[in-house]
Amino acid sequence: MAGSFLDRASRRAAGLAPAGLVQLAIRVREVVAPQPWPWDEAAVRLHQLEKRGRGPLPYPPYIYGLITAARTARAIGADAFTALEFGVAGGNGLRALEDYAELISRWYDIRVAVVGLDSGTGLLPPTDPRDCGHALHAGAFPMNQQALAPKLRTAQLILGDVTETTAPLMARIDSGDLPPLGFISHDLDVYTGTHAALDAITALAPDRALPRVPMYFDDLTGYPYTTETGERAAITAFNTKHDTRRIGQLENLEKTLGGSARIAPWPRHMFILHTFNHPNYNAAEQMADLPDLSLKD
Repeated sequence: MAGSFLDRASRRAAGLAPAGLVQLAIRVREVVAPQPWPWDEAAVRLHQLEKRGRGPLPYPPYIYGLITAARTARAIGADAFTALEFGVAGGNGLRALEDYAELISRWYDIRVAVVGLDSGTGLLPPTDPRDCGHALHAGAFPMNQQALAPKLRTAQLILGDVTETTAPLMARIDSGDLPPLGFISHDLDVYTGTHAALDAITALAPDRALPRVPMYFDDLTGYPYTTETGERAAITAFNTKHDTRRIGQLENLEKTLGGSARIAPWPRHMFILHTFNHPNYNAAEQMADLPDLSLKD
């Protein structure tokens, strides 16, 4: 029995044409060492950084989002954009965002202004059933501002209820005090804060945000989050109210990434805020290594 199996396997291997062997090798590599799609610049650079560091990066959605924003900024001729983190907590993410902003500045000659927003006292008491107060308790994830502030190099830290602090921040962006909005990480956990943060964006003039703003929503997976609570419910509410600005999920992003990102959960948390009435919405982005789709013999 074993002999007949080995015989069949040997005959099959011997009968493979060279092209078949190449396809087999490609499939094996995709399982063992998945490669990024070459025309997604952010996917390629993320994979290169991971290989250079010999392992997964901290906060990979931050660097993916910033590179994606930089590609769009380059297309419209912008020399700077603003990156926000809603929900700073201990500050590890904000410090990573600072580090990646410096990389972007070196790679693209584009300045990234980094701003973090947080209550400073942890989660606020729930004001809406969609805040999931039964599972997310007031005071969770507090900040030690005295420990964090000295470690921040360039990031601005804004403390207070985001339902009150986000609108003044958007006014600064709209006035030109800060560069156009380019990337946002949402880690507020709850519906009320996330809804306020999203709704404040609509006060921006169309050209005071990049045509497409990458967004990362941290809290979409597992209990107590559903399509009707938390950040997901805030996205739905935003899209229900607006036509020219819409938030769409990056479909099947994990399939385009390489290395550990191919099996990580974060790619399914990446979204894009579209400003469809942006004057440069259709400015052509540079796409490297597009596939050859010409007719083959």
